[in-house]
Amino acid sequence: MKTIAIVFGGFSGERVVSQKSAQVVAQSLPPHKYRSFLVDVNRSQWFVSYDQQQLPINKDDFSFTLNGQVIHFDGVFSAIHGTPGEDGILQGYFDLLDIPYNNCGLLASSLSFNKAACNAYLKSFGVKVAEAVHVKLGASFDAEAIVQKVGLPCFVKPNDGGSSIGVTKVRDKDGIAGAIKLAQADGVGALIERFLPGTEVSCGCISLDGVPKALAITEIVPANEFFDFDSKYNNTKTQEITPARLESKVYEEIMRLTERIYDLLDCRGMIRIDFMVCEDGVYLIEPNTTPGLSEASILPQQATYCGYQLSDFFDLSLEEMFKARAFKHRFSQENR
Repeated sequence: MKTIAIVFGGFSGERVVSQKSAQVVAQSLPPHKYRSFLVDVNRSQWFVSYDQQQLPINKDDFSFTLNGQVIHFDGVFSAIHGTPGEDGILQGYFDLLDIPYNNCGLLASSLSFNKAACNAYLKSFGVKVAEAVHVKLGASFDAEAIVQKVGLPCFVKPNDGGSSIGVTKVRDKDGIAGAIKLAQADGVGALIERFLPGTEVSCGCISLDGVPKALAITEIVPANEFFDFDSKYNNTKTQEITPARLESKVYEEIMRLTERIYDLLDCRGMIRIDFMVCEDGVYLIEPNTTPGLSEASILPQQATYCGYQLSDFFDLSLEEMFKARAFKHRFSQENR
């Protein structure tokens, strides 16, 4: 039986979403295969929540003590959305300790978490992205020049972040400064993007024997003006329709594009990529390398549509993690 750490929490406003994801994973992992522990990662301390106790994590080797016995983890199931679990920080830590984890590696995580850098990288491979301006933290900006480049309305969002926290739809030039200030509230840059009229969709993707496999496409009809935090997690009027109501040709294009982006970013594990389907083609919104796994989240809905039980789906993610680790170690030994 493998001992698994389900890490959750993090340092961002997505902590509440992370808690829900971790609870679903803990309830779903097959108990006959895995002994799992919830590990709360926050700024003050890391601890295991067990039997109404908070057992501190030894960060030297990511272990903890239970009833006098030191417990080491065979692997990590990551349910942290935002920093430090989705931006590469924890991945680097686990790499140093040689502990496998089920989500993307350091490079894919850090690159995809930086929206401006990720868009520039994928654009170089022909992926369509919205016209945008990146305003670094503390940098001066010209609202008039921004409007001339991206037009109105436009979206202003944190360059590093998720769950639509800090995102504003701006309709006039005077709203640019306040929206940038809101986007930078957590100490990150702001990304101002051209408004893309169309249908928002999201496509999940997993790894099967190391090969990316798109799951399904979900059409998003937000309750509010756009798919903001409230529409995602609170408003029951939001519609998430799987499979998306798209022409078969467009549906297939997005499935293959998702797999291509997965490969270009060198992703691992379960990811979800958001797109906007417009009159002139399919545009990337952003990849999510640690997508939500709560009951309300899109990826579990897609897994269910594809015939998976969540217990099997999460088990598959860990099995792929251990296969990749075994291959890496075997390759290293053979090439010494």
